[in-house]
Amino acid sequence: MAITLWRERRPFAGLTRWFDDIDTWFDVGFFTEIPERLWRPAIDVEEKDGKYVVRADLPGVKKGDIHIELSNGYLTLRGERKSEHEENKDNYRRIERTCGSFERTLSVPEGVTDKDIHARYKDGVLEVTMPVPKAAEPKTTEIKIE
Repeated sequence: MAITLWRERRPFAGLTRWFDDIDTWFDVGFFTEIPERLWRPAIDVEEKDGKYVVRADLPGVKKGDIHIELSNGYLTLRGERKSEHEENKDNYRRIERTCGSFERTLSVPEGVTDKDIHARYKDGVLEVTMPVPKAAEPKTTEIKIE
């Protein structure tokens, strides 16, 4: 079994979320802060040297604000990027970087335990590694006929 991103299984979930996001953009306006729920850090997943490597871009997130959890075959990365508000005396303010909570969930192969998973955080990139489980070799046993 390969490692995959967990997705909702409703057929129109993405379309509904897209319409909600468009509504939010028009309610908030173009020159105000983007709502927290729109921030989803980018994740790369690759198989390398017998391991799965998951990398998440988390610029501006402190190590203590990141939490990783393994539960029922799902690995969840969650955390928060806190905004640093500054007092501006100008009449114009534009914020393009989003802040707030995030959560990403991936399914992990059967047989991977919390002891197999290792995480490292450096330069705004979280790297989580876990071994690729060995495929069970098919057993062939000859049955004797009496």
